[in-house]
Amino acid sequence: AAFGIEGRHLRAFKSAADREVGLVEQVITPLLRQKNSDSKARAEEVAREIASLSIRLHASLVRAGLHRAR
Repeated sequence: AAFGIEGRHLRAFKSAADREVGLVEQVITPLLRQKNSDSKARAEEVAREIASLSIRLHASLVRAGLHRAR
């Protein structure tokens, strides 16, 4: 286990990712229910954008937390 991180530690990452997926799904579900032809493409675009922003936010929060820990 690199850096002492084992499978049991990864569960927290999986749980956090699952919560983020749930949030994205809440946002895009109304788009997916729309009947127009552009709504599915728009939902996919919104999901990608939120995922990208989520990754950036997560990285910033981790960096800030590590900076405070020093």
